[in-house]
Amino acid sequence: MRISQKEPGLLVDIDTRIVAEDEDIYIVQPGEGYWLYETFKASSSVFLDFPDLELDFARPPPDRDAFREMIVRSLAIKEWINSGRRAPGVSRDLADYKGKASGRRLGRYVGAAKRLYFELKPGTIVVSPGPSYADDILIGEIVGRPAYVARRSLYGRERVPCRKVRWLRGKPKAAFSSDLRDRLGTPNPLMQLDRSLRAEVLWAGYDQFAFDGVIAARLNTTETEFRTLDDFNIQAFVNYVAGVLAAVELGHKEELDLTSAVAVLRANPSFAPDLTQNINSIGFQRLASDTVVPLAIAALLAVAIAGGASAHTGPIQIKNSAGTKGDPCAVMVAQRVAGALTLMKLDEWKRLCEGAKDVHASTGLSTTMRVKEGTRGSR
Repeated sequence: MRISQKEPGLLVDIDTRIVAEDEDIYIVQPGEGYWLYETFKASSSVFLDFPDLELDFARPPPDRDAFREMIVRSLAIKEWINSGRRAPGVSRDLADYKGKASGRRLGRYVGAAKRLYFELKPGTIVVSPGPSYADDILIGEIVGRPAYVARRSLYGRERVPCRKVRWLRGKPKAAFSSDLRDRLGTPNPLMQLDRSLRAEVLWAGYDQFAFDGVIAARLNTTETEFRTLDDFNIQAFVNYVAGVLAAVELGHKEELDLTSAVAVLRANPSFAPDLTQNINSIGFQRLASDTVVPLAIAALLAVAIAGGASAHTGPIQIKNSAGTKGDPCAVMVAQRVAGALTLMKLDEWKRLCEGAKDVHASTGLSTTMRVKEGTRGSR
């Protein structure tokens, strides 16, 4: 397909989370008996159940003994609140708690508070479980620096330090493995998730991610009705792009239609991405591979279902807002997309784009990748 450098280009944000092999995921327990779960969910925040914990986030954390005494004071305040604030009140003077801050439990509490409020950086992945198998496990990322918030419905006038969270998705606890459910049931207020269980959280929480040699993209649907024709149009689009990408890798020079692209895949099945389907409301189709092919397919699908994209023949630029500047994943996707466009037949591309737009209209087919007009190509 001839790419016109006179047409305005399109910019596709692939919004793909690149997870380093040594990157940790943290479980934040929503209080004893999960009593803070709904607050976590509704307020888009996580915090430890320690009201009036006076921390200065502009300074390093307090020393070990002072931190322990702060925790003891906070626990006394919480007990006073839970008792209905019966007189007399609780001392706020930290000196009154000296010599009362011993025990392994306090050590765990101090470690949790130090990590959550002083060490975890924005972008850290956190999960928080609900009380029952039917409740969602919330999956999100920490946003910004810690701040104090007054939770009047919980602690009255007492403030509590919080971390804001962008919740990405929730998934019922029953849908996860028994190993992950057992780990989520550990009562420690904050702890690292076992490395062997991280992939399970990523599959549930992210539409696009790269981790441990796997690159995945998700195509979402929203309607309860899903026809065989809808699935045919999706798979025709996916297989056409995958076949064209395979042809580029194999050094083909001739443009391909759907039949010839599928023939390339049949002859070279290792180039076809793995597919997982869940056609419910909301449903999805998940593409996965050890290459960026799923991301390239999803990027071109995002272009196809964008308004007027079926006739688009201009250059396509790729960025990754979830990655670092100059993200190599975005560079590789851009190369794959550009290569695919050179071997697509224009009429076939337009026809498959129309099919994708039909599925979008009937089922809500979409990706979380964002498309907007980019820079105009050189003349």
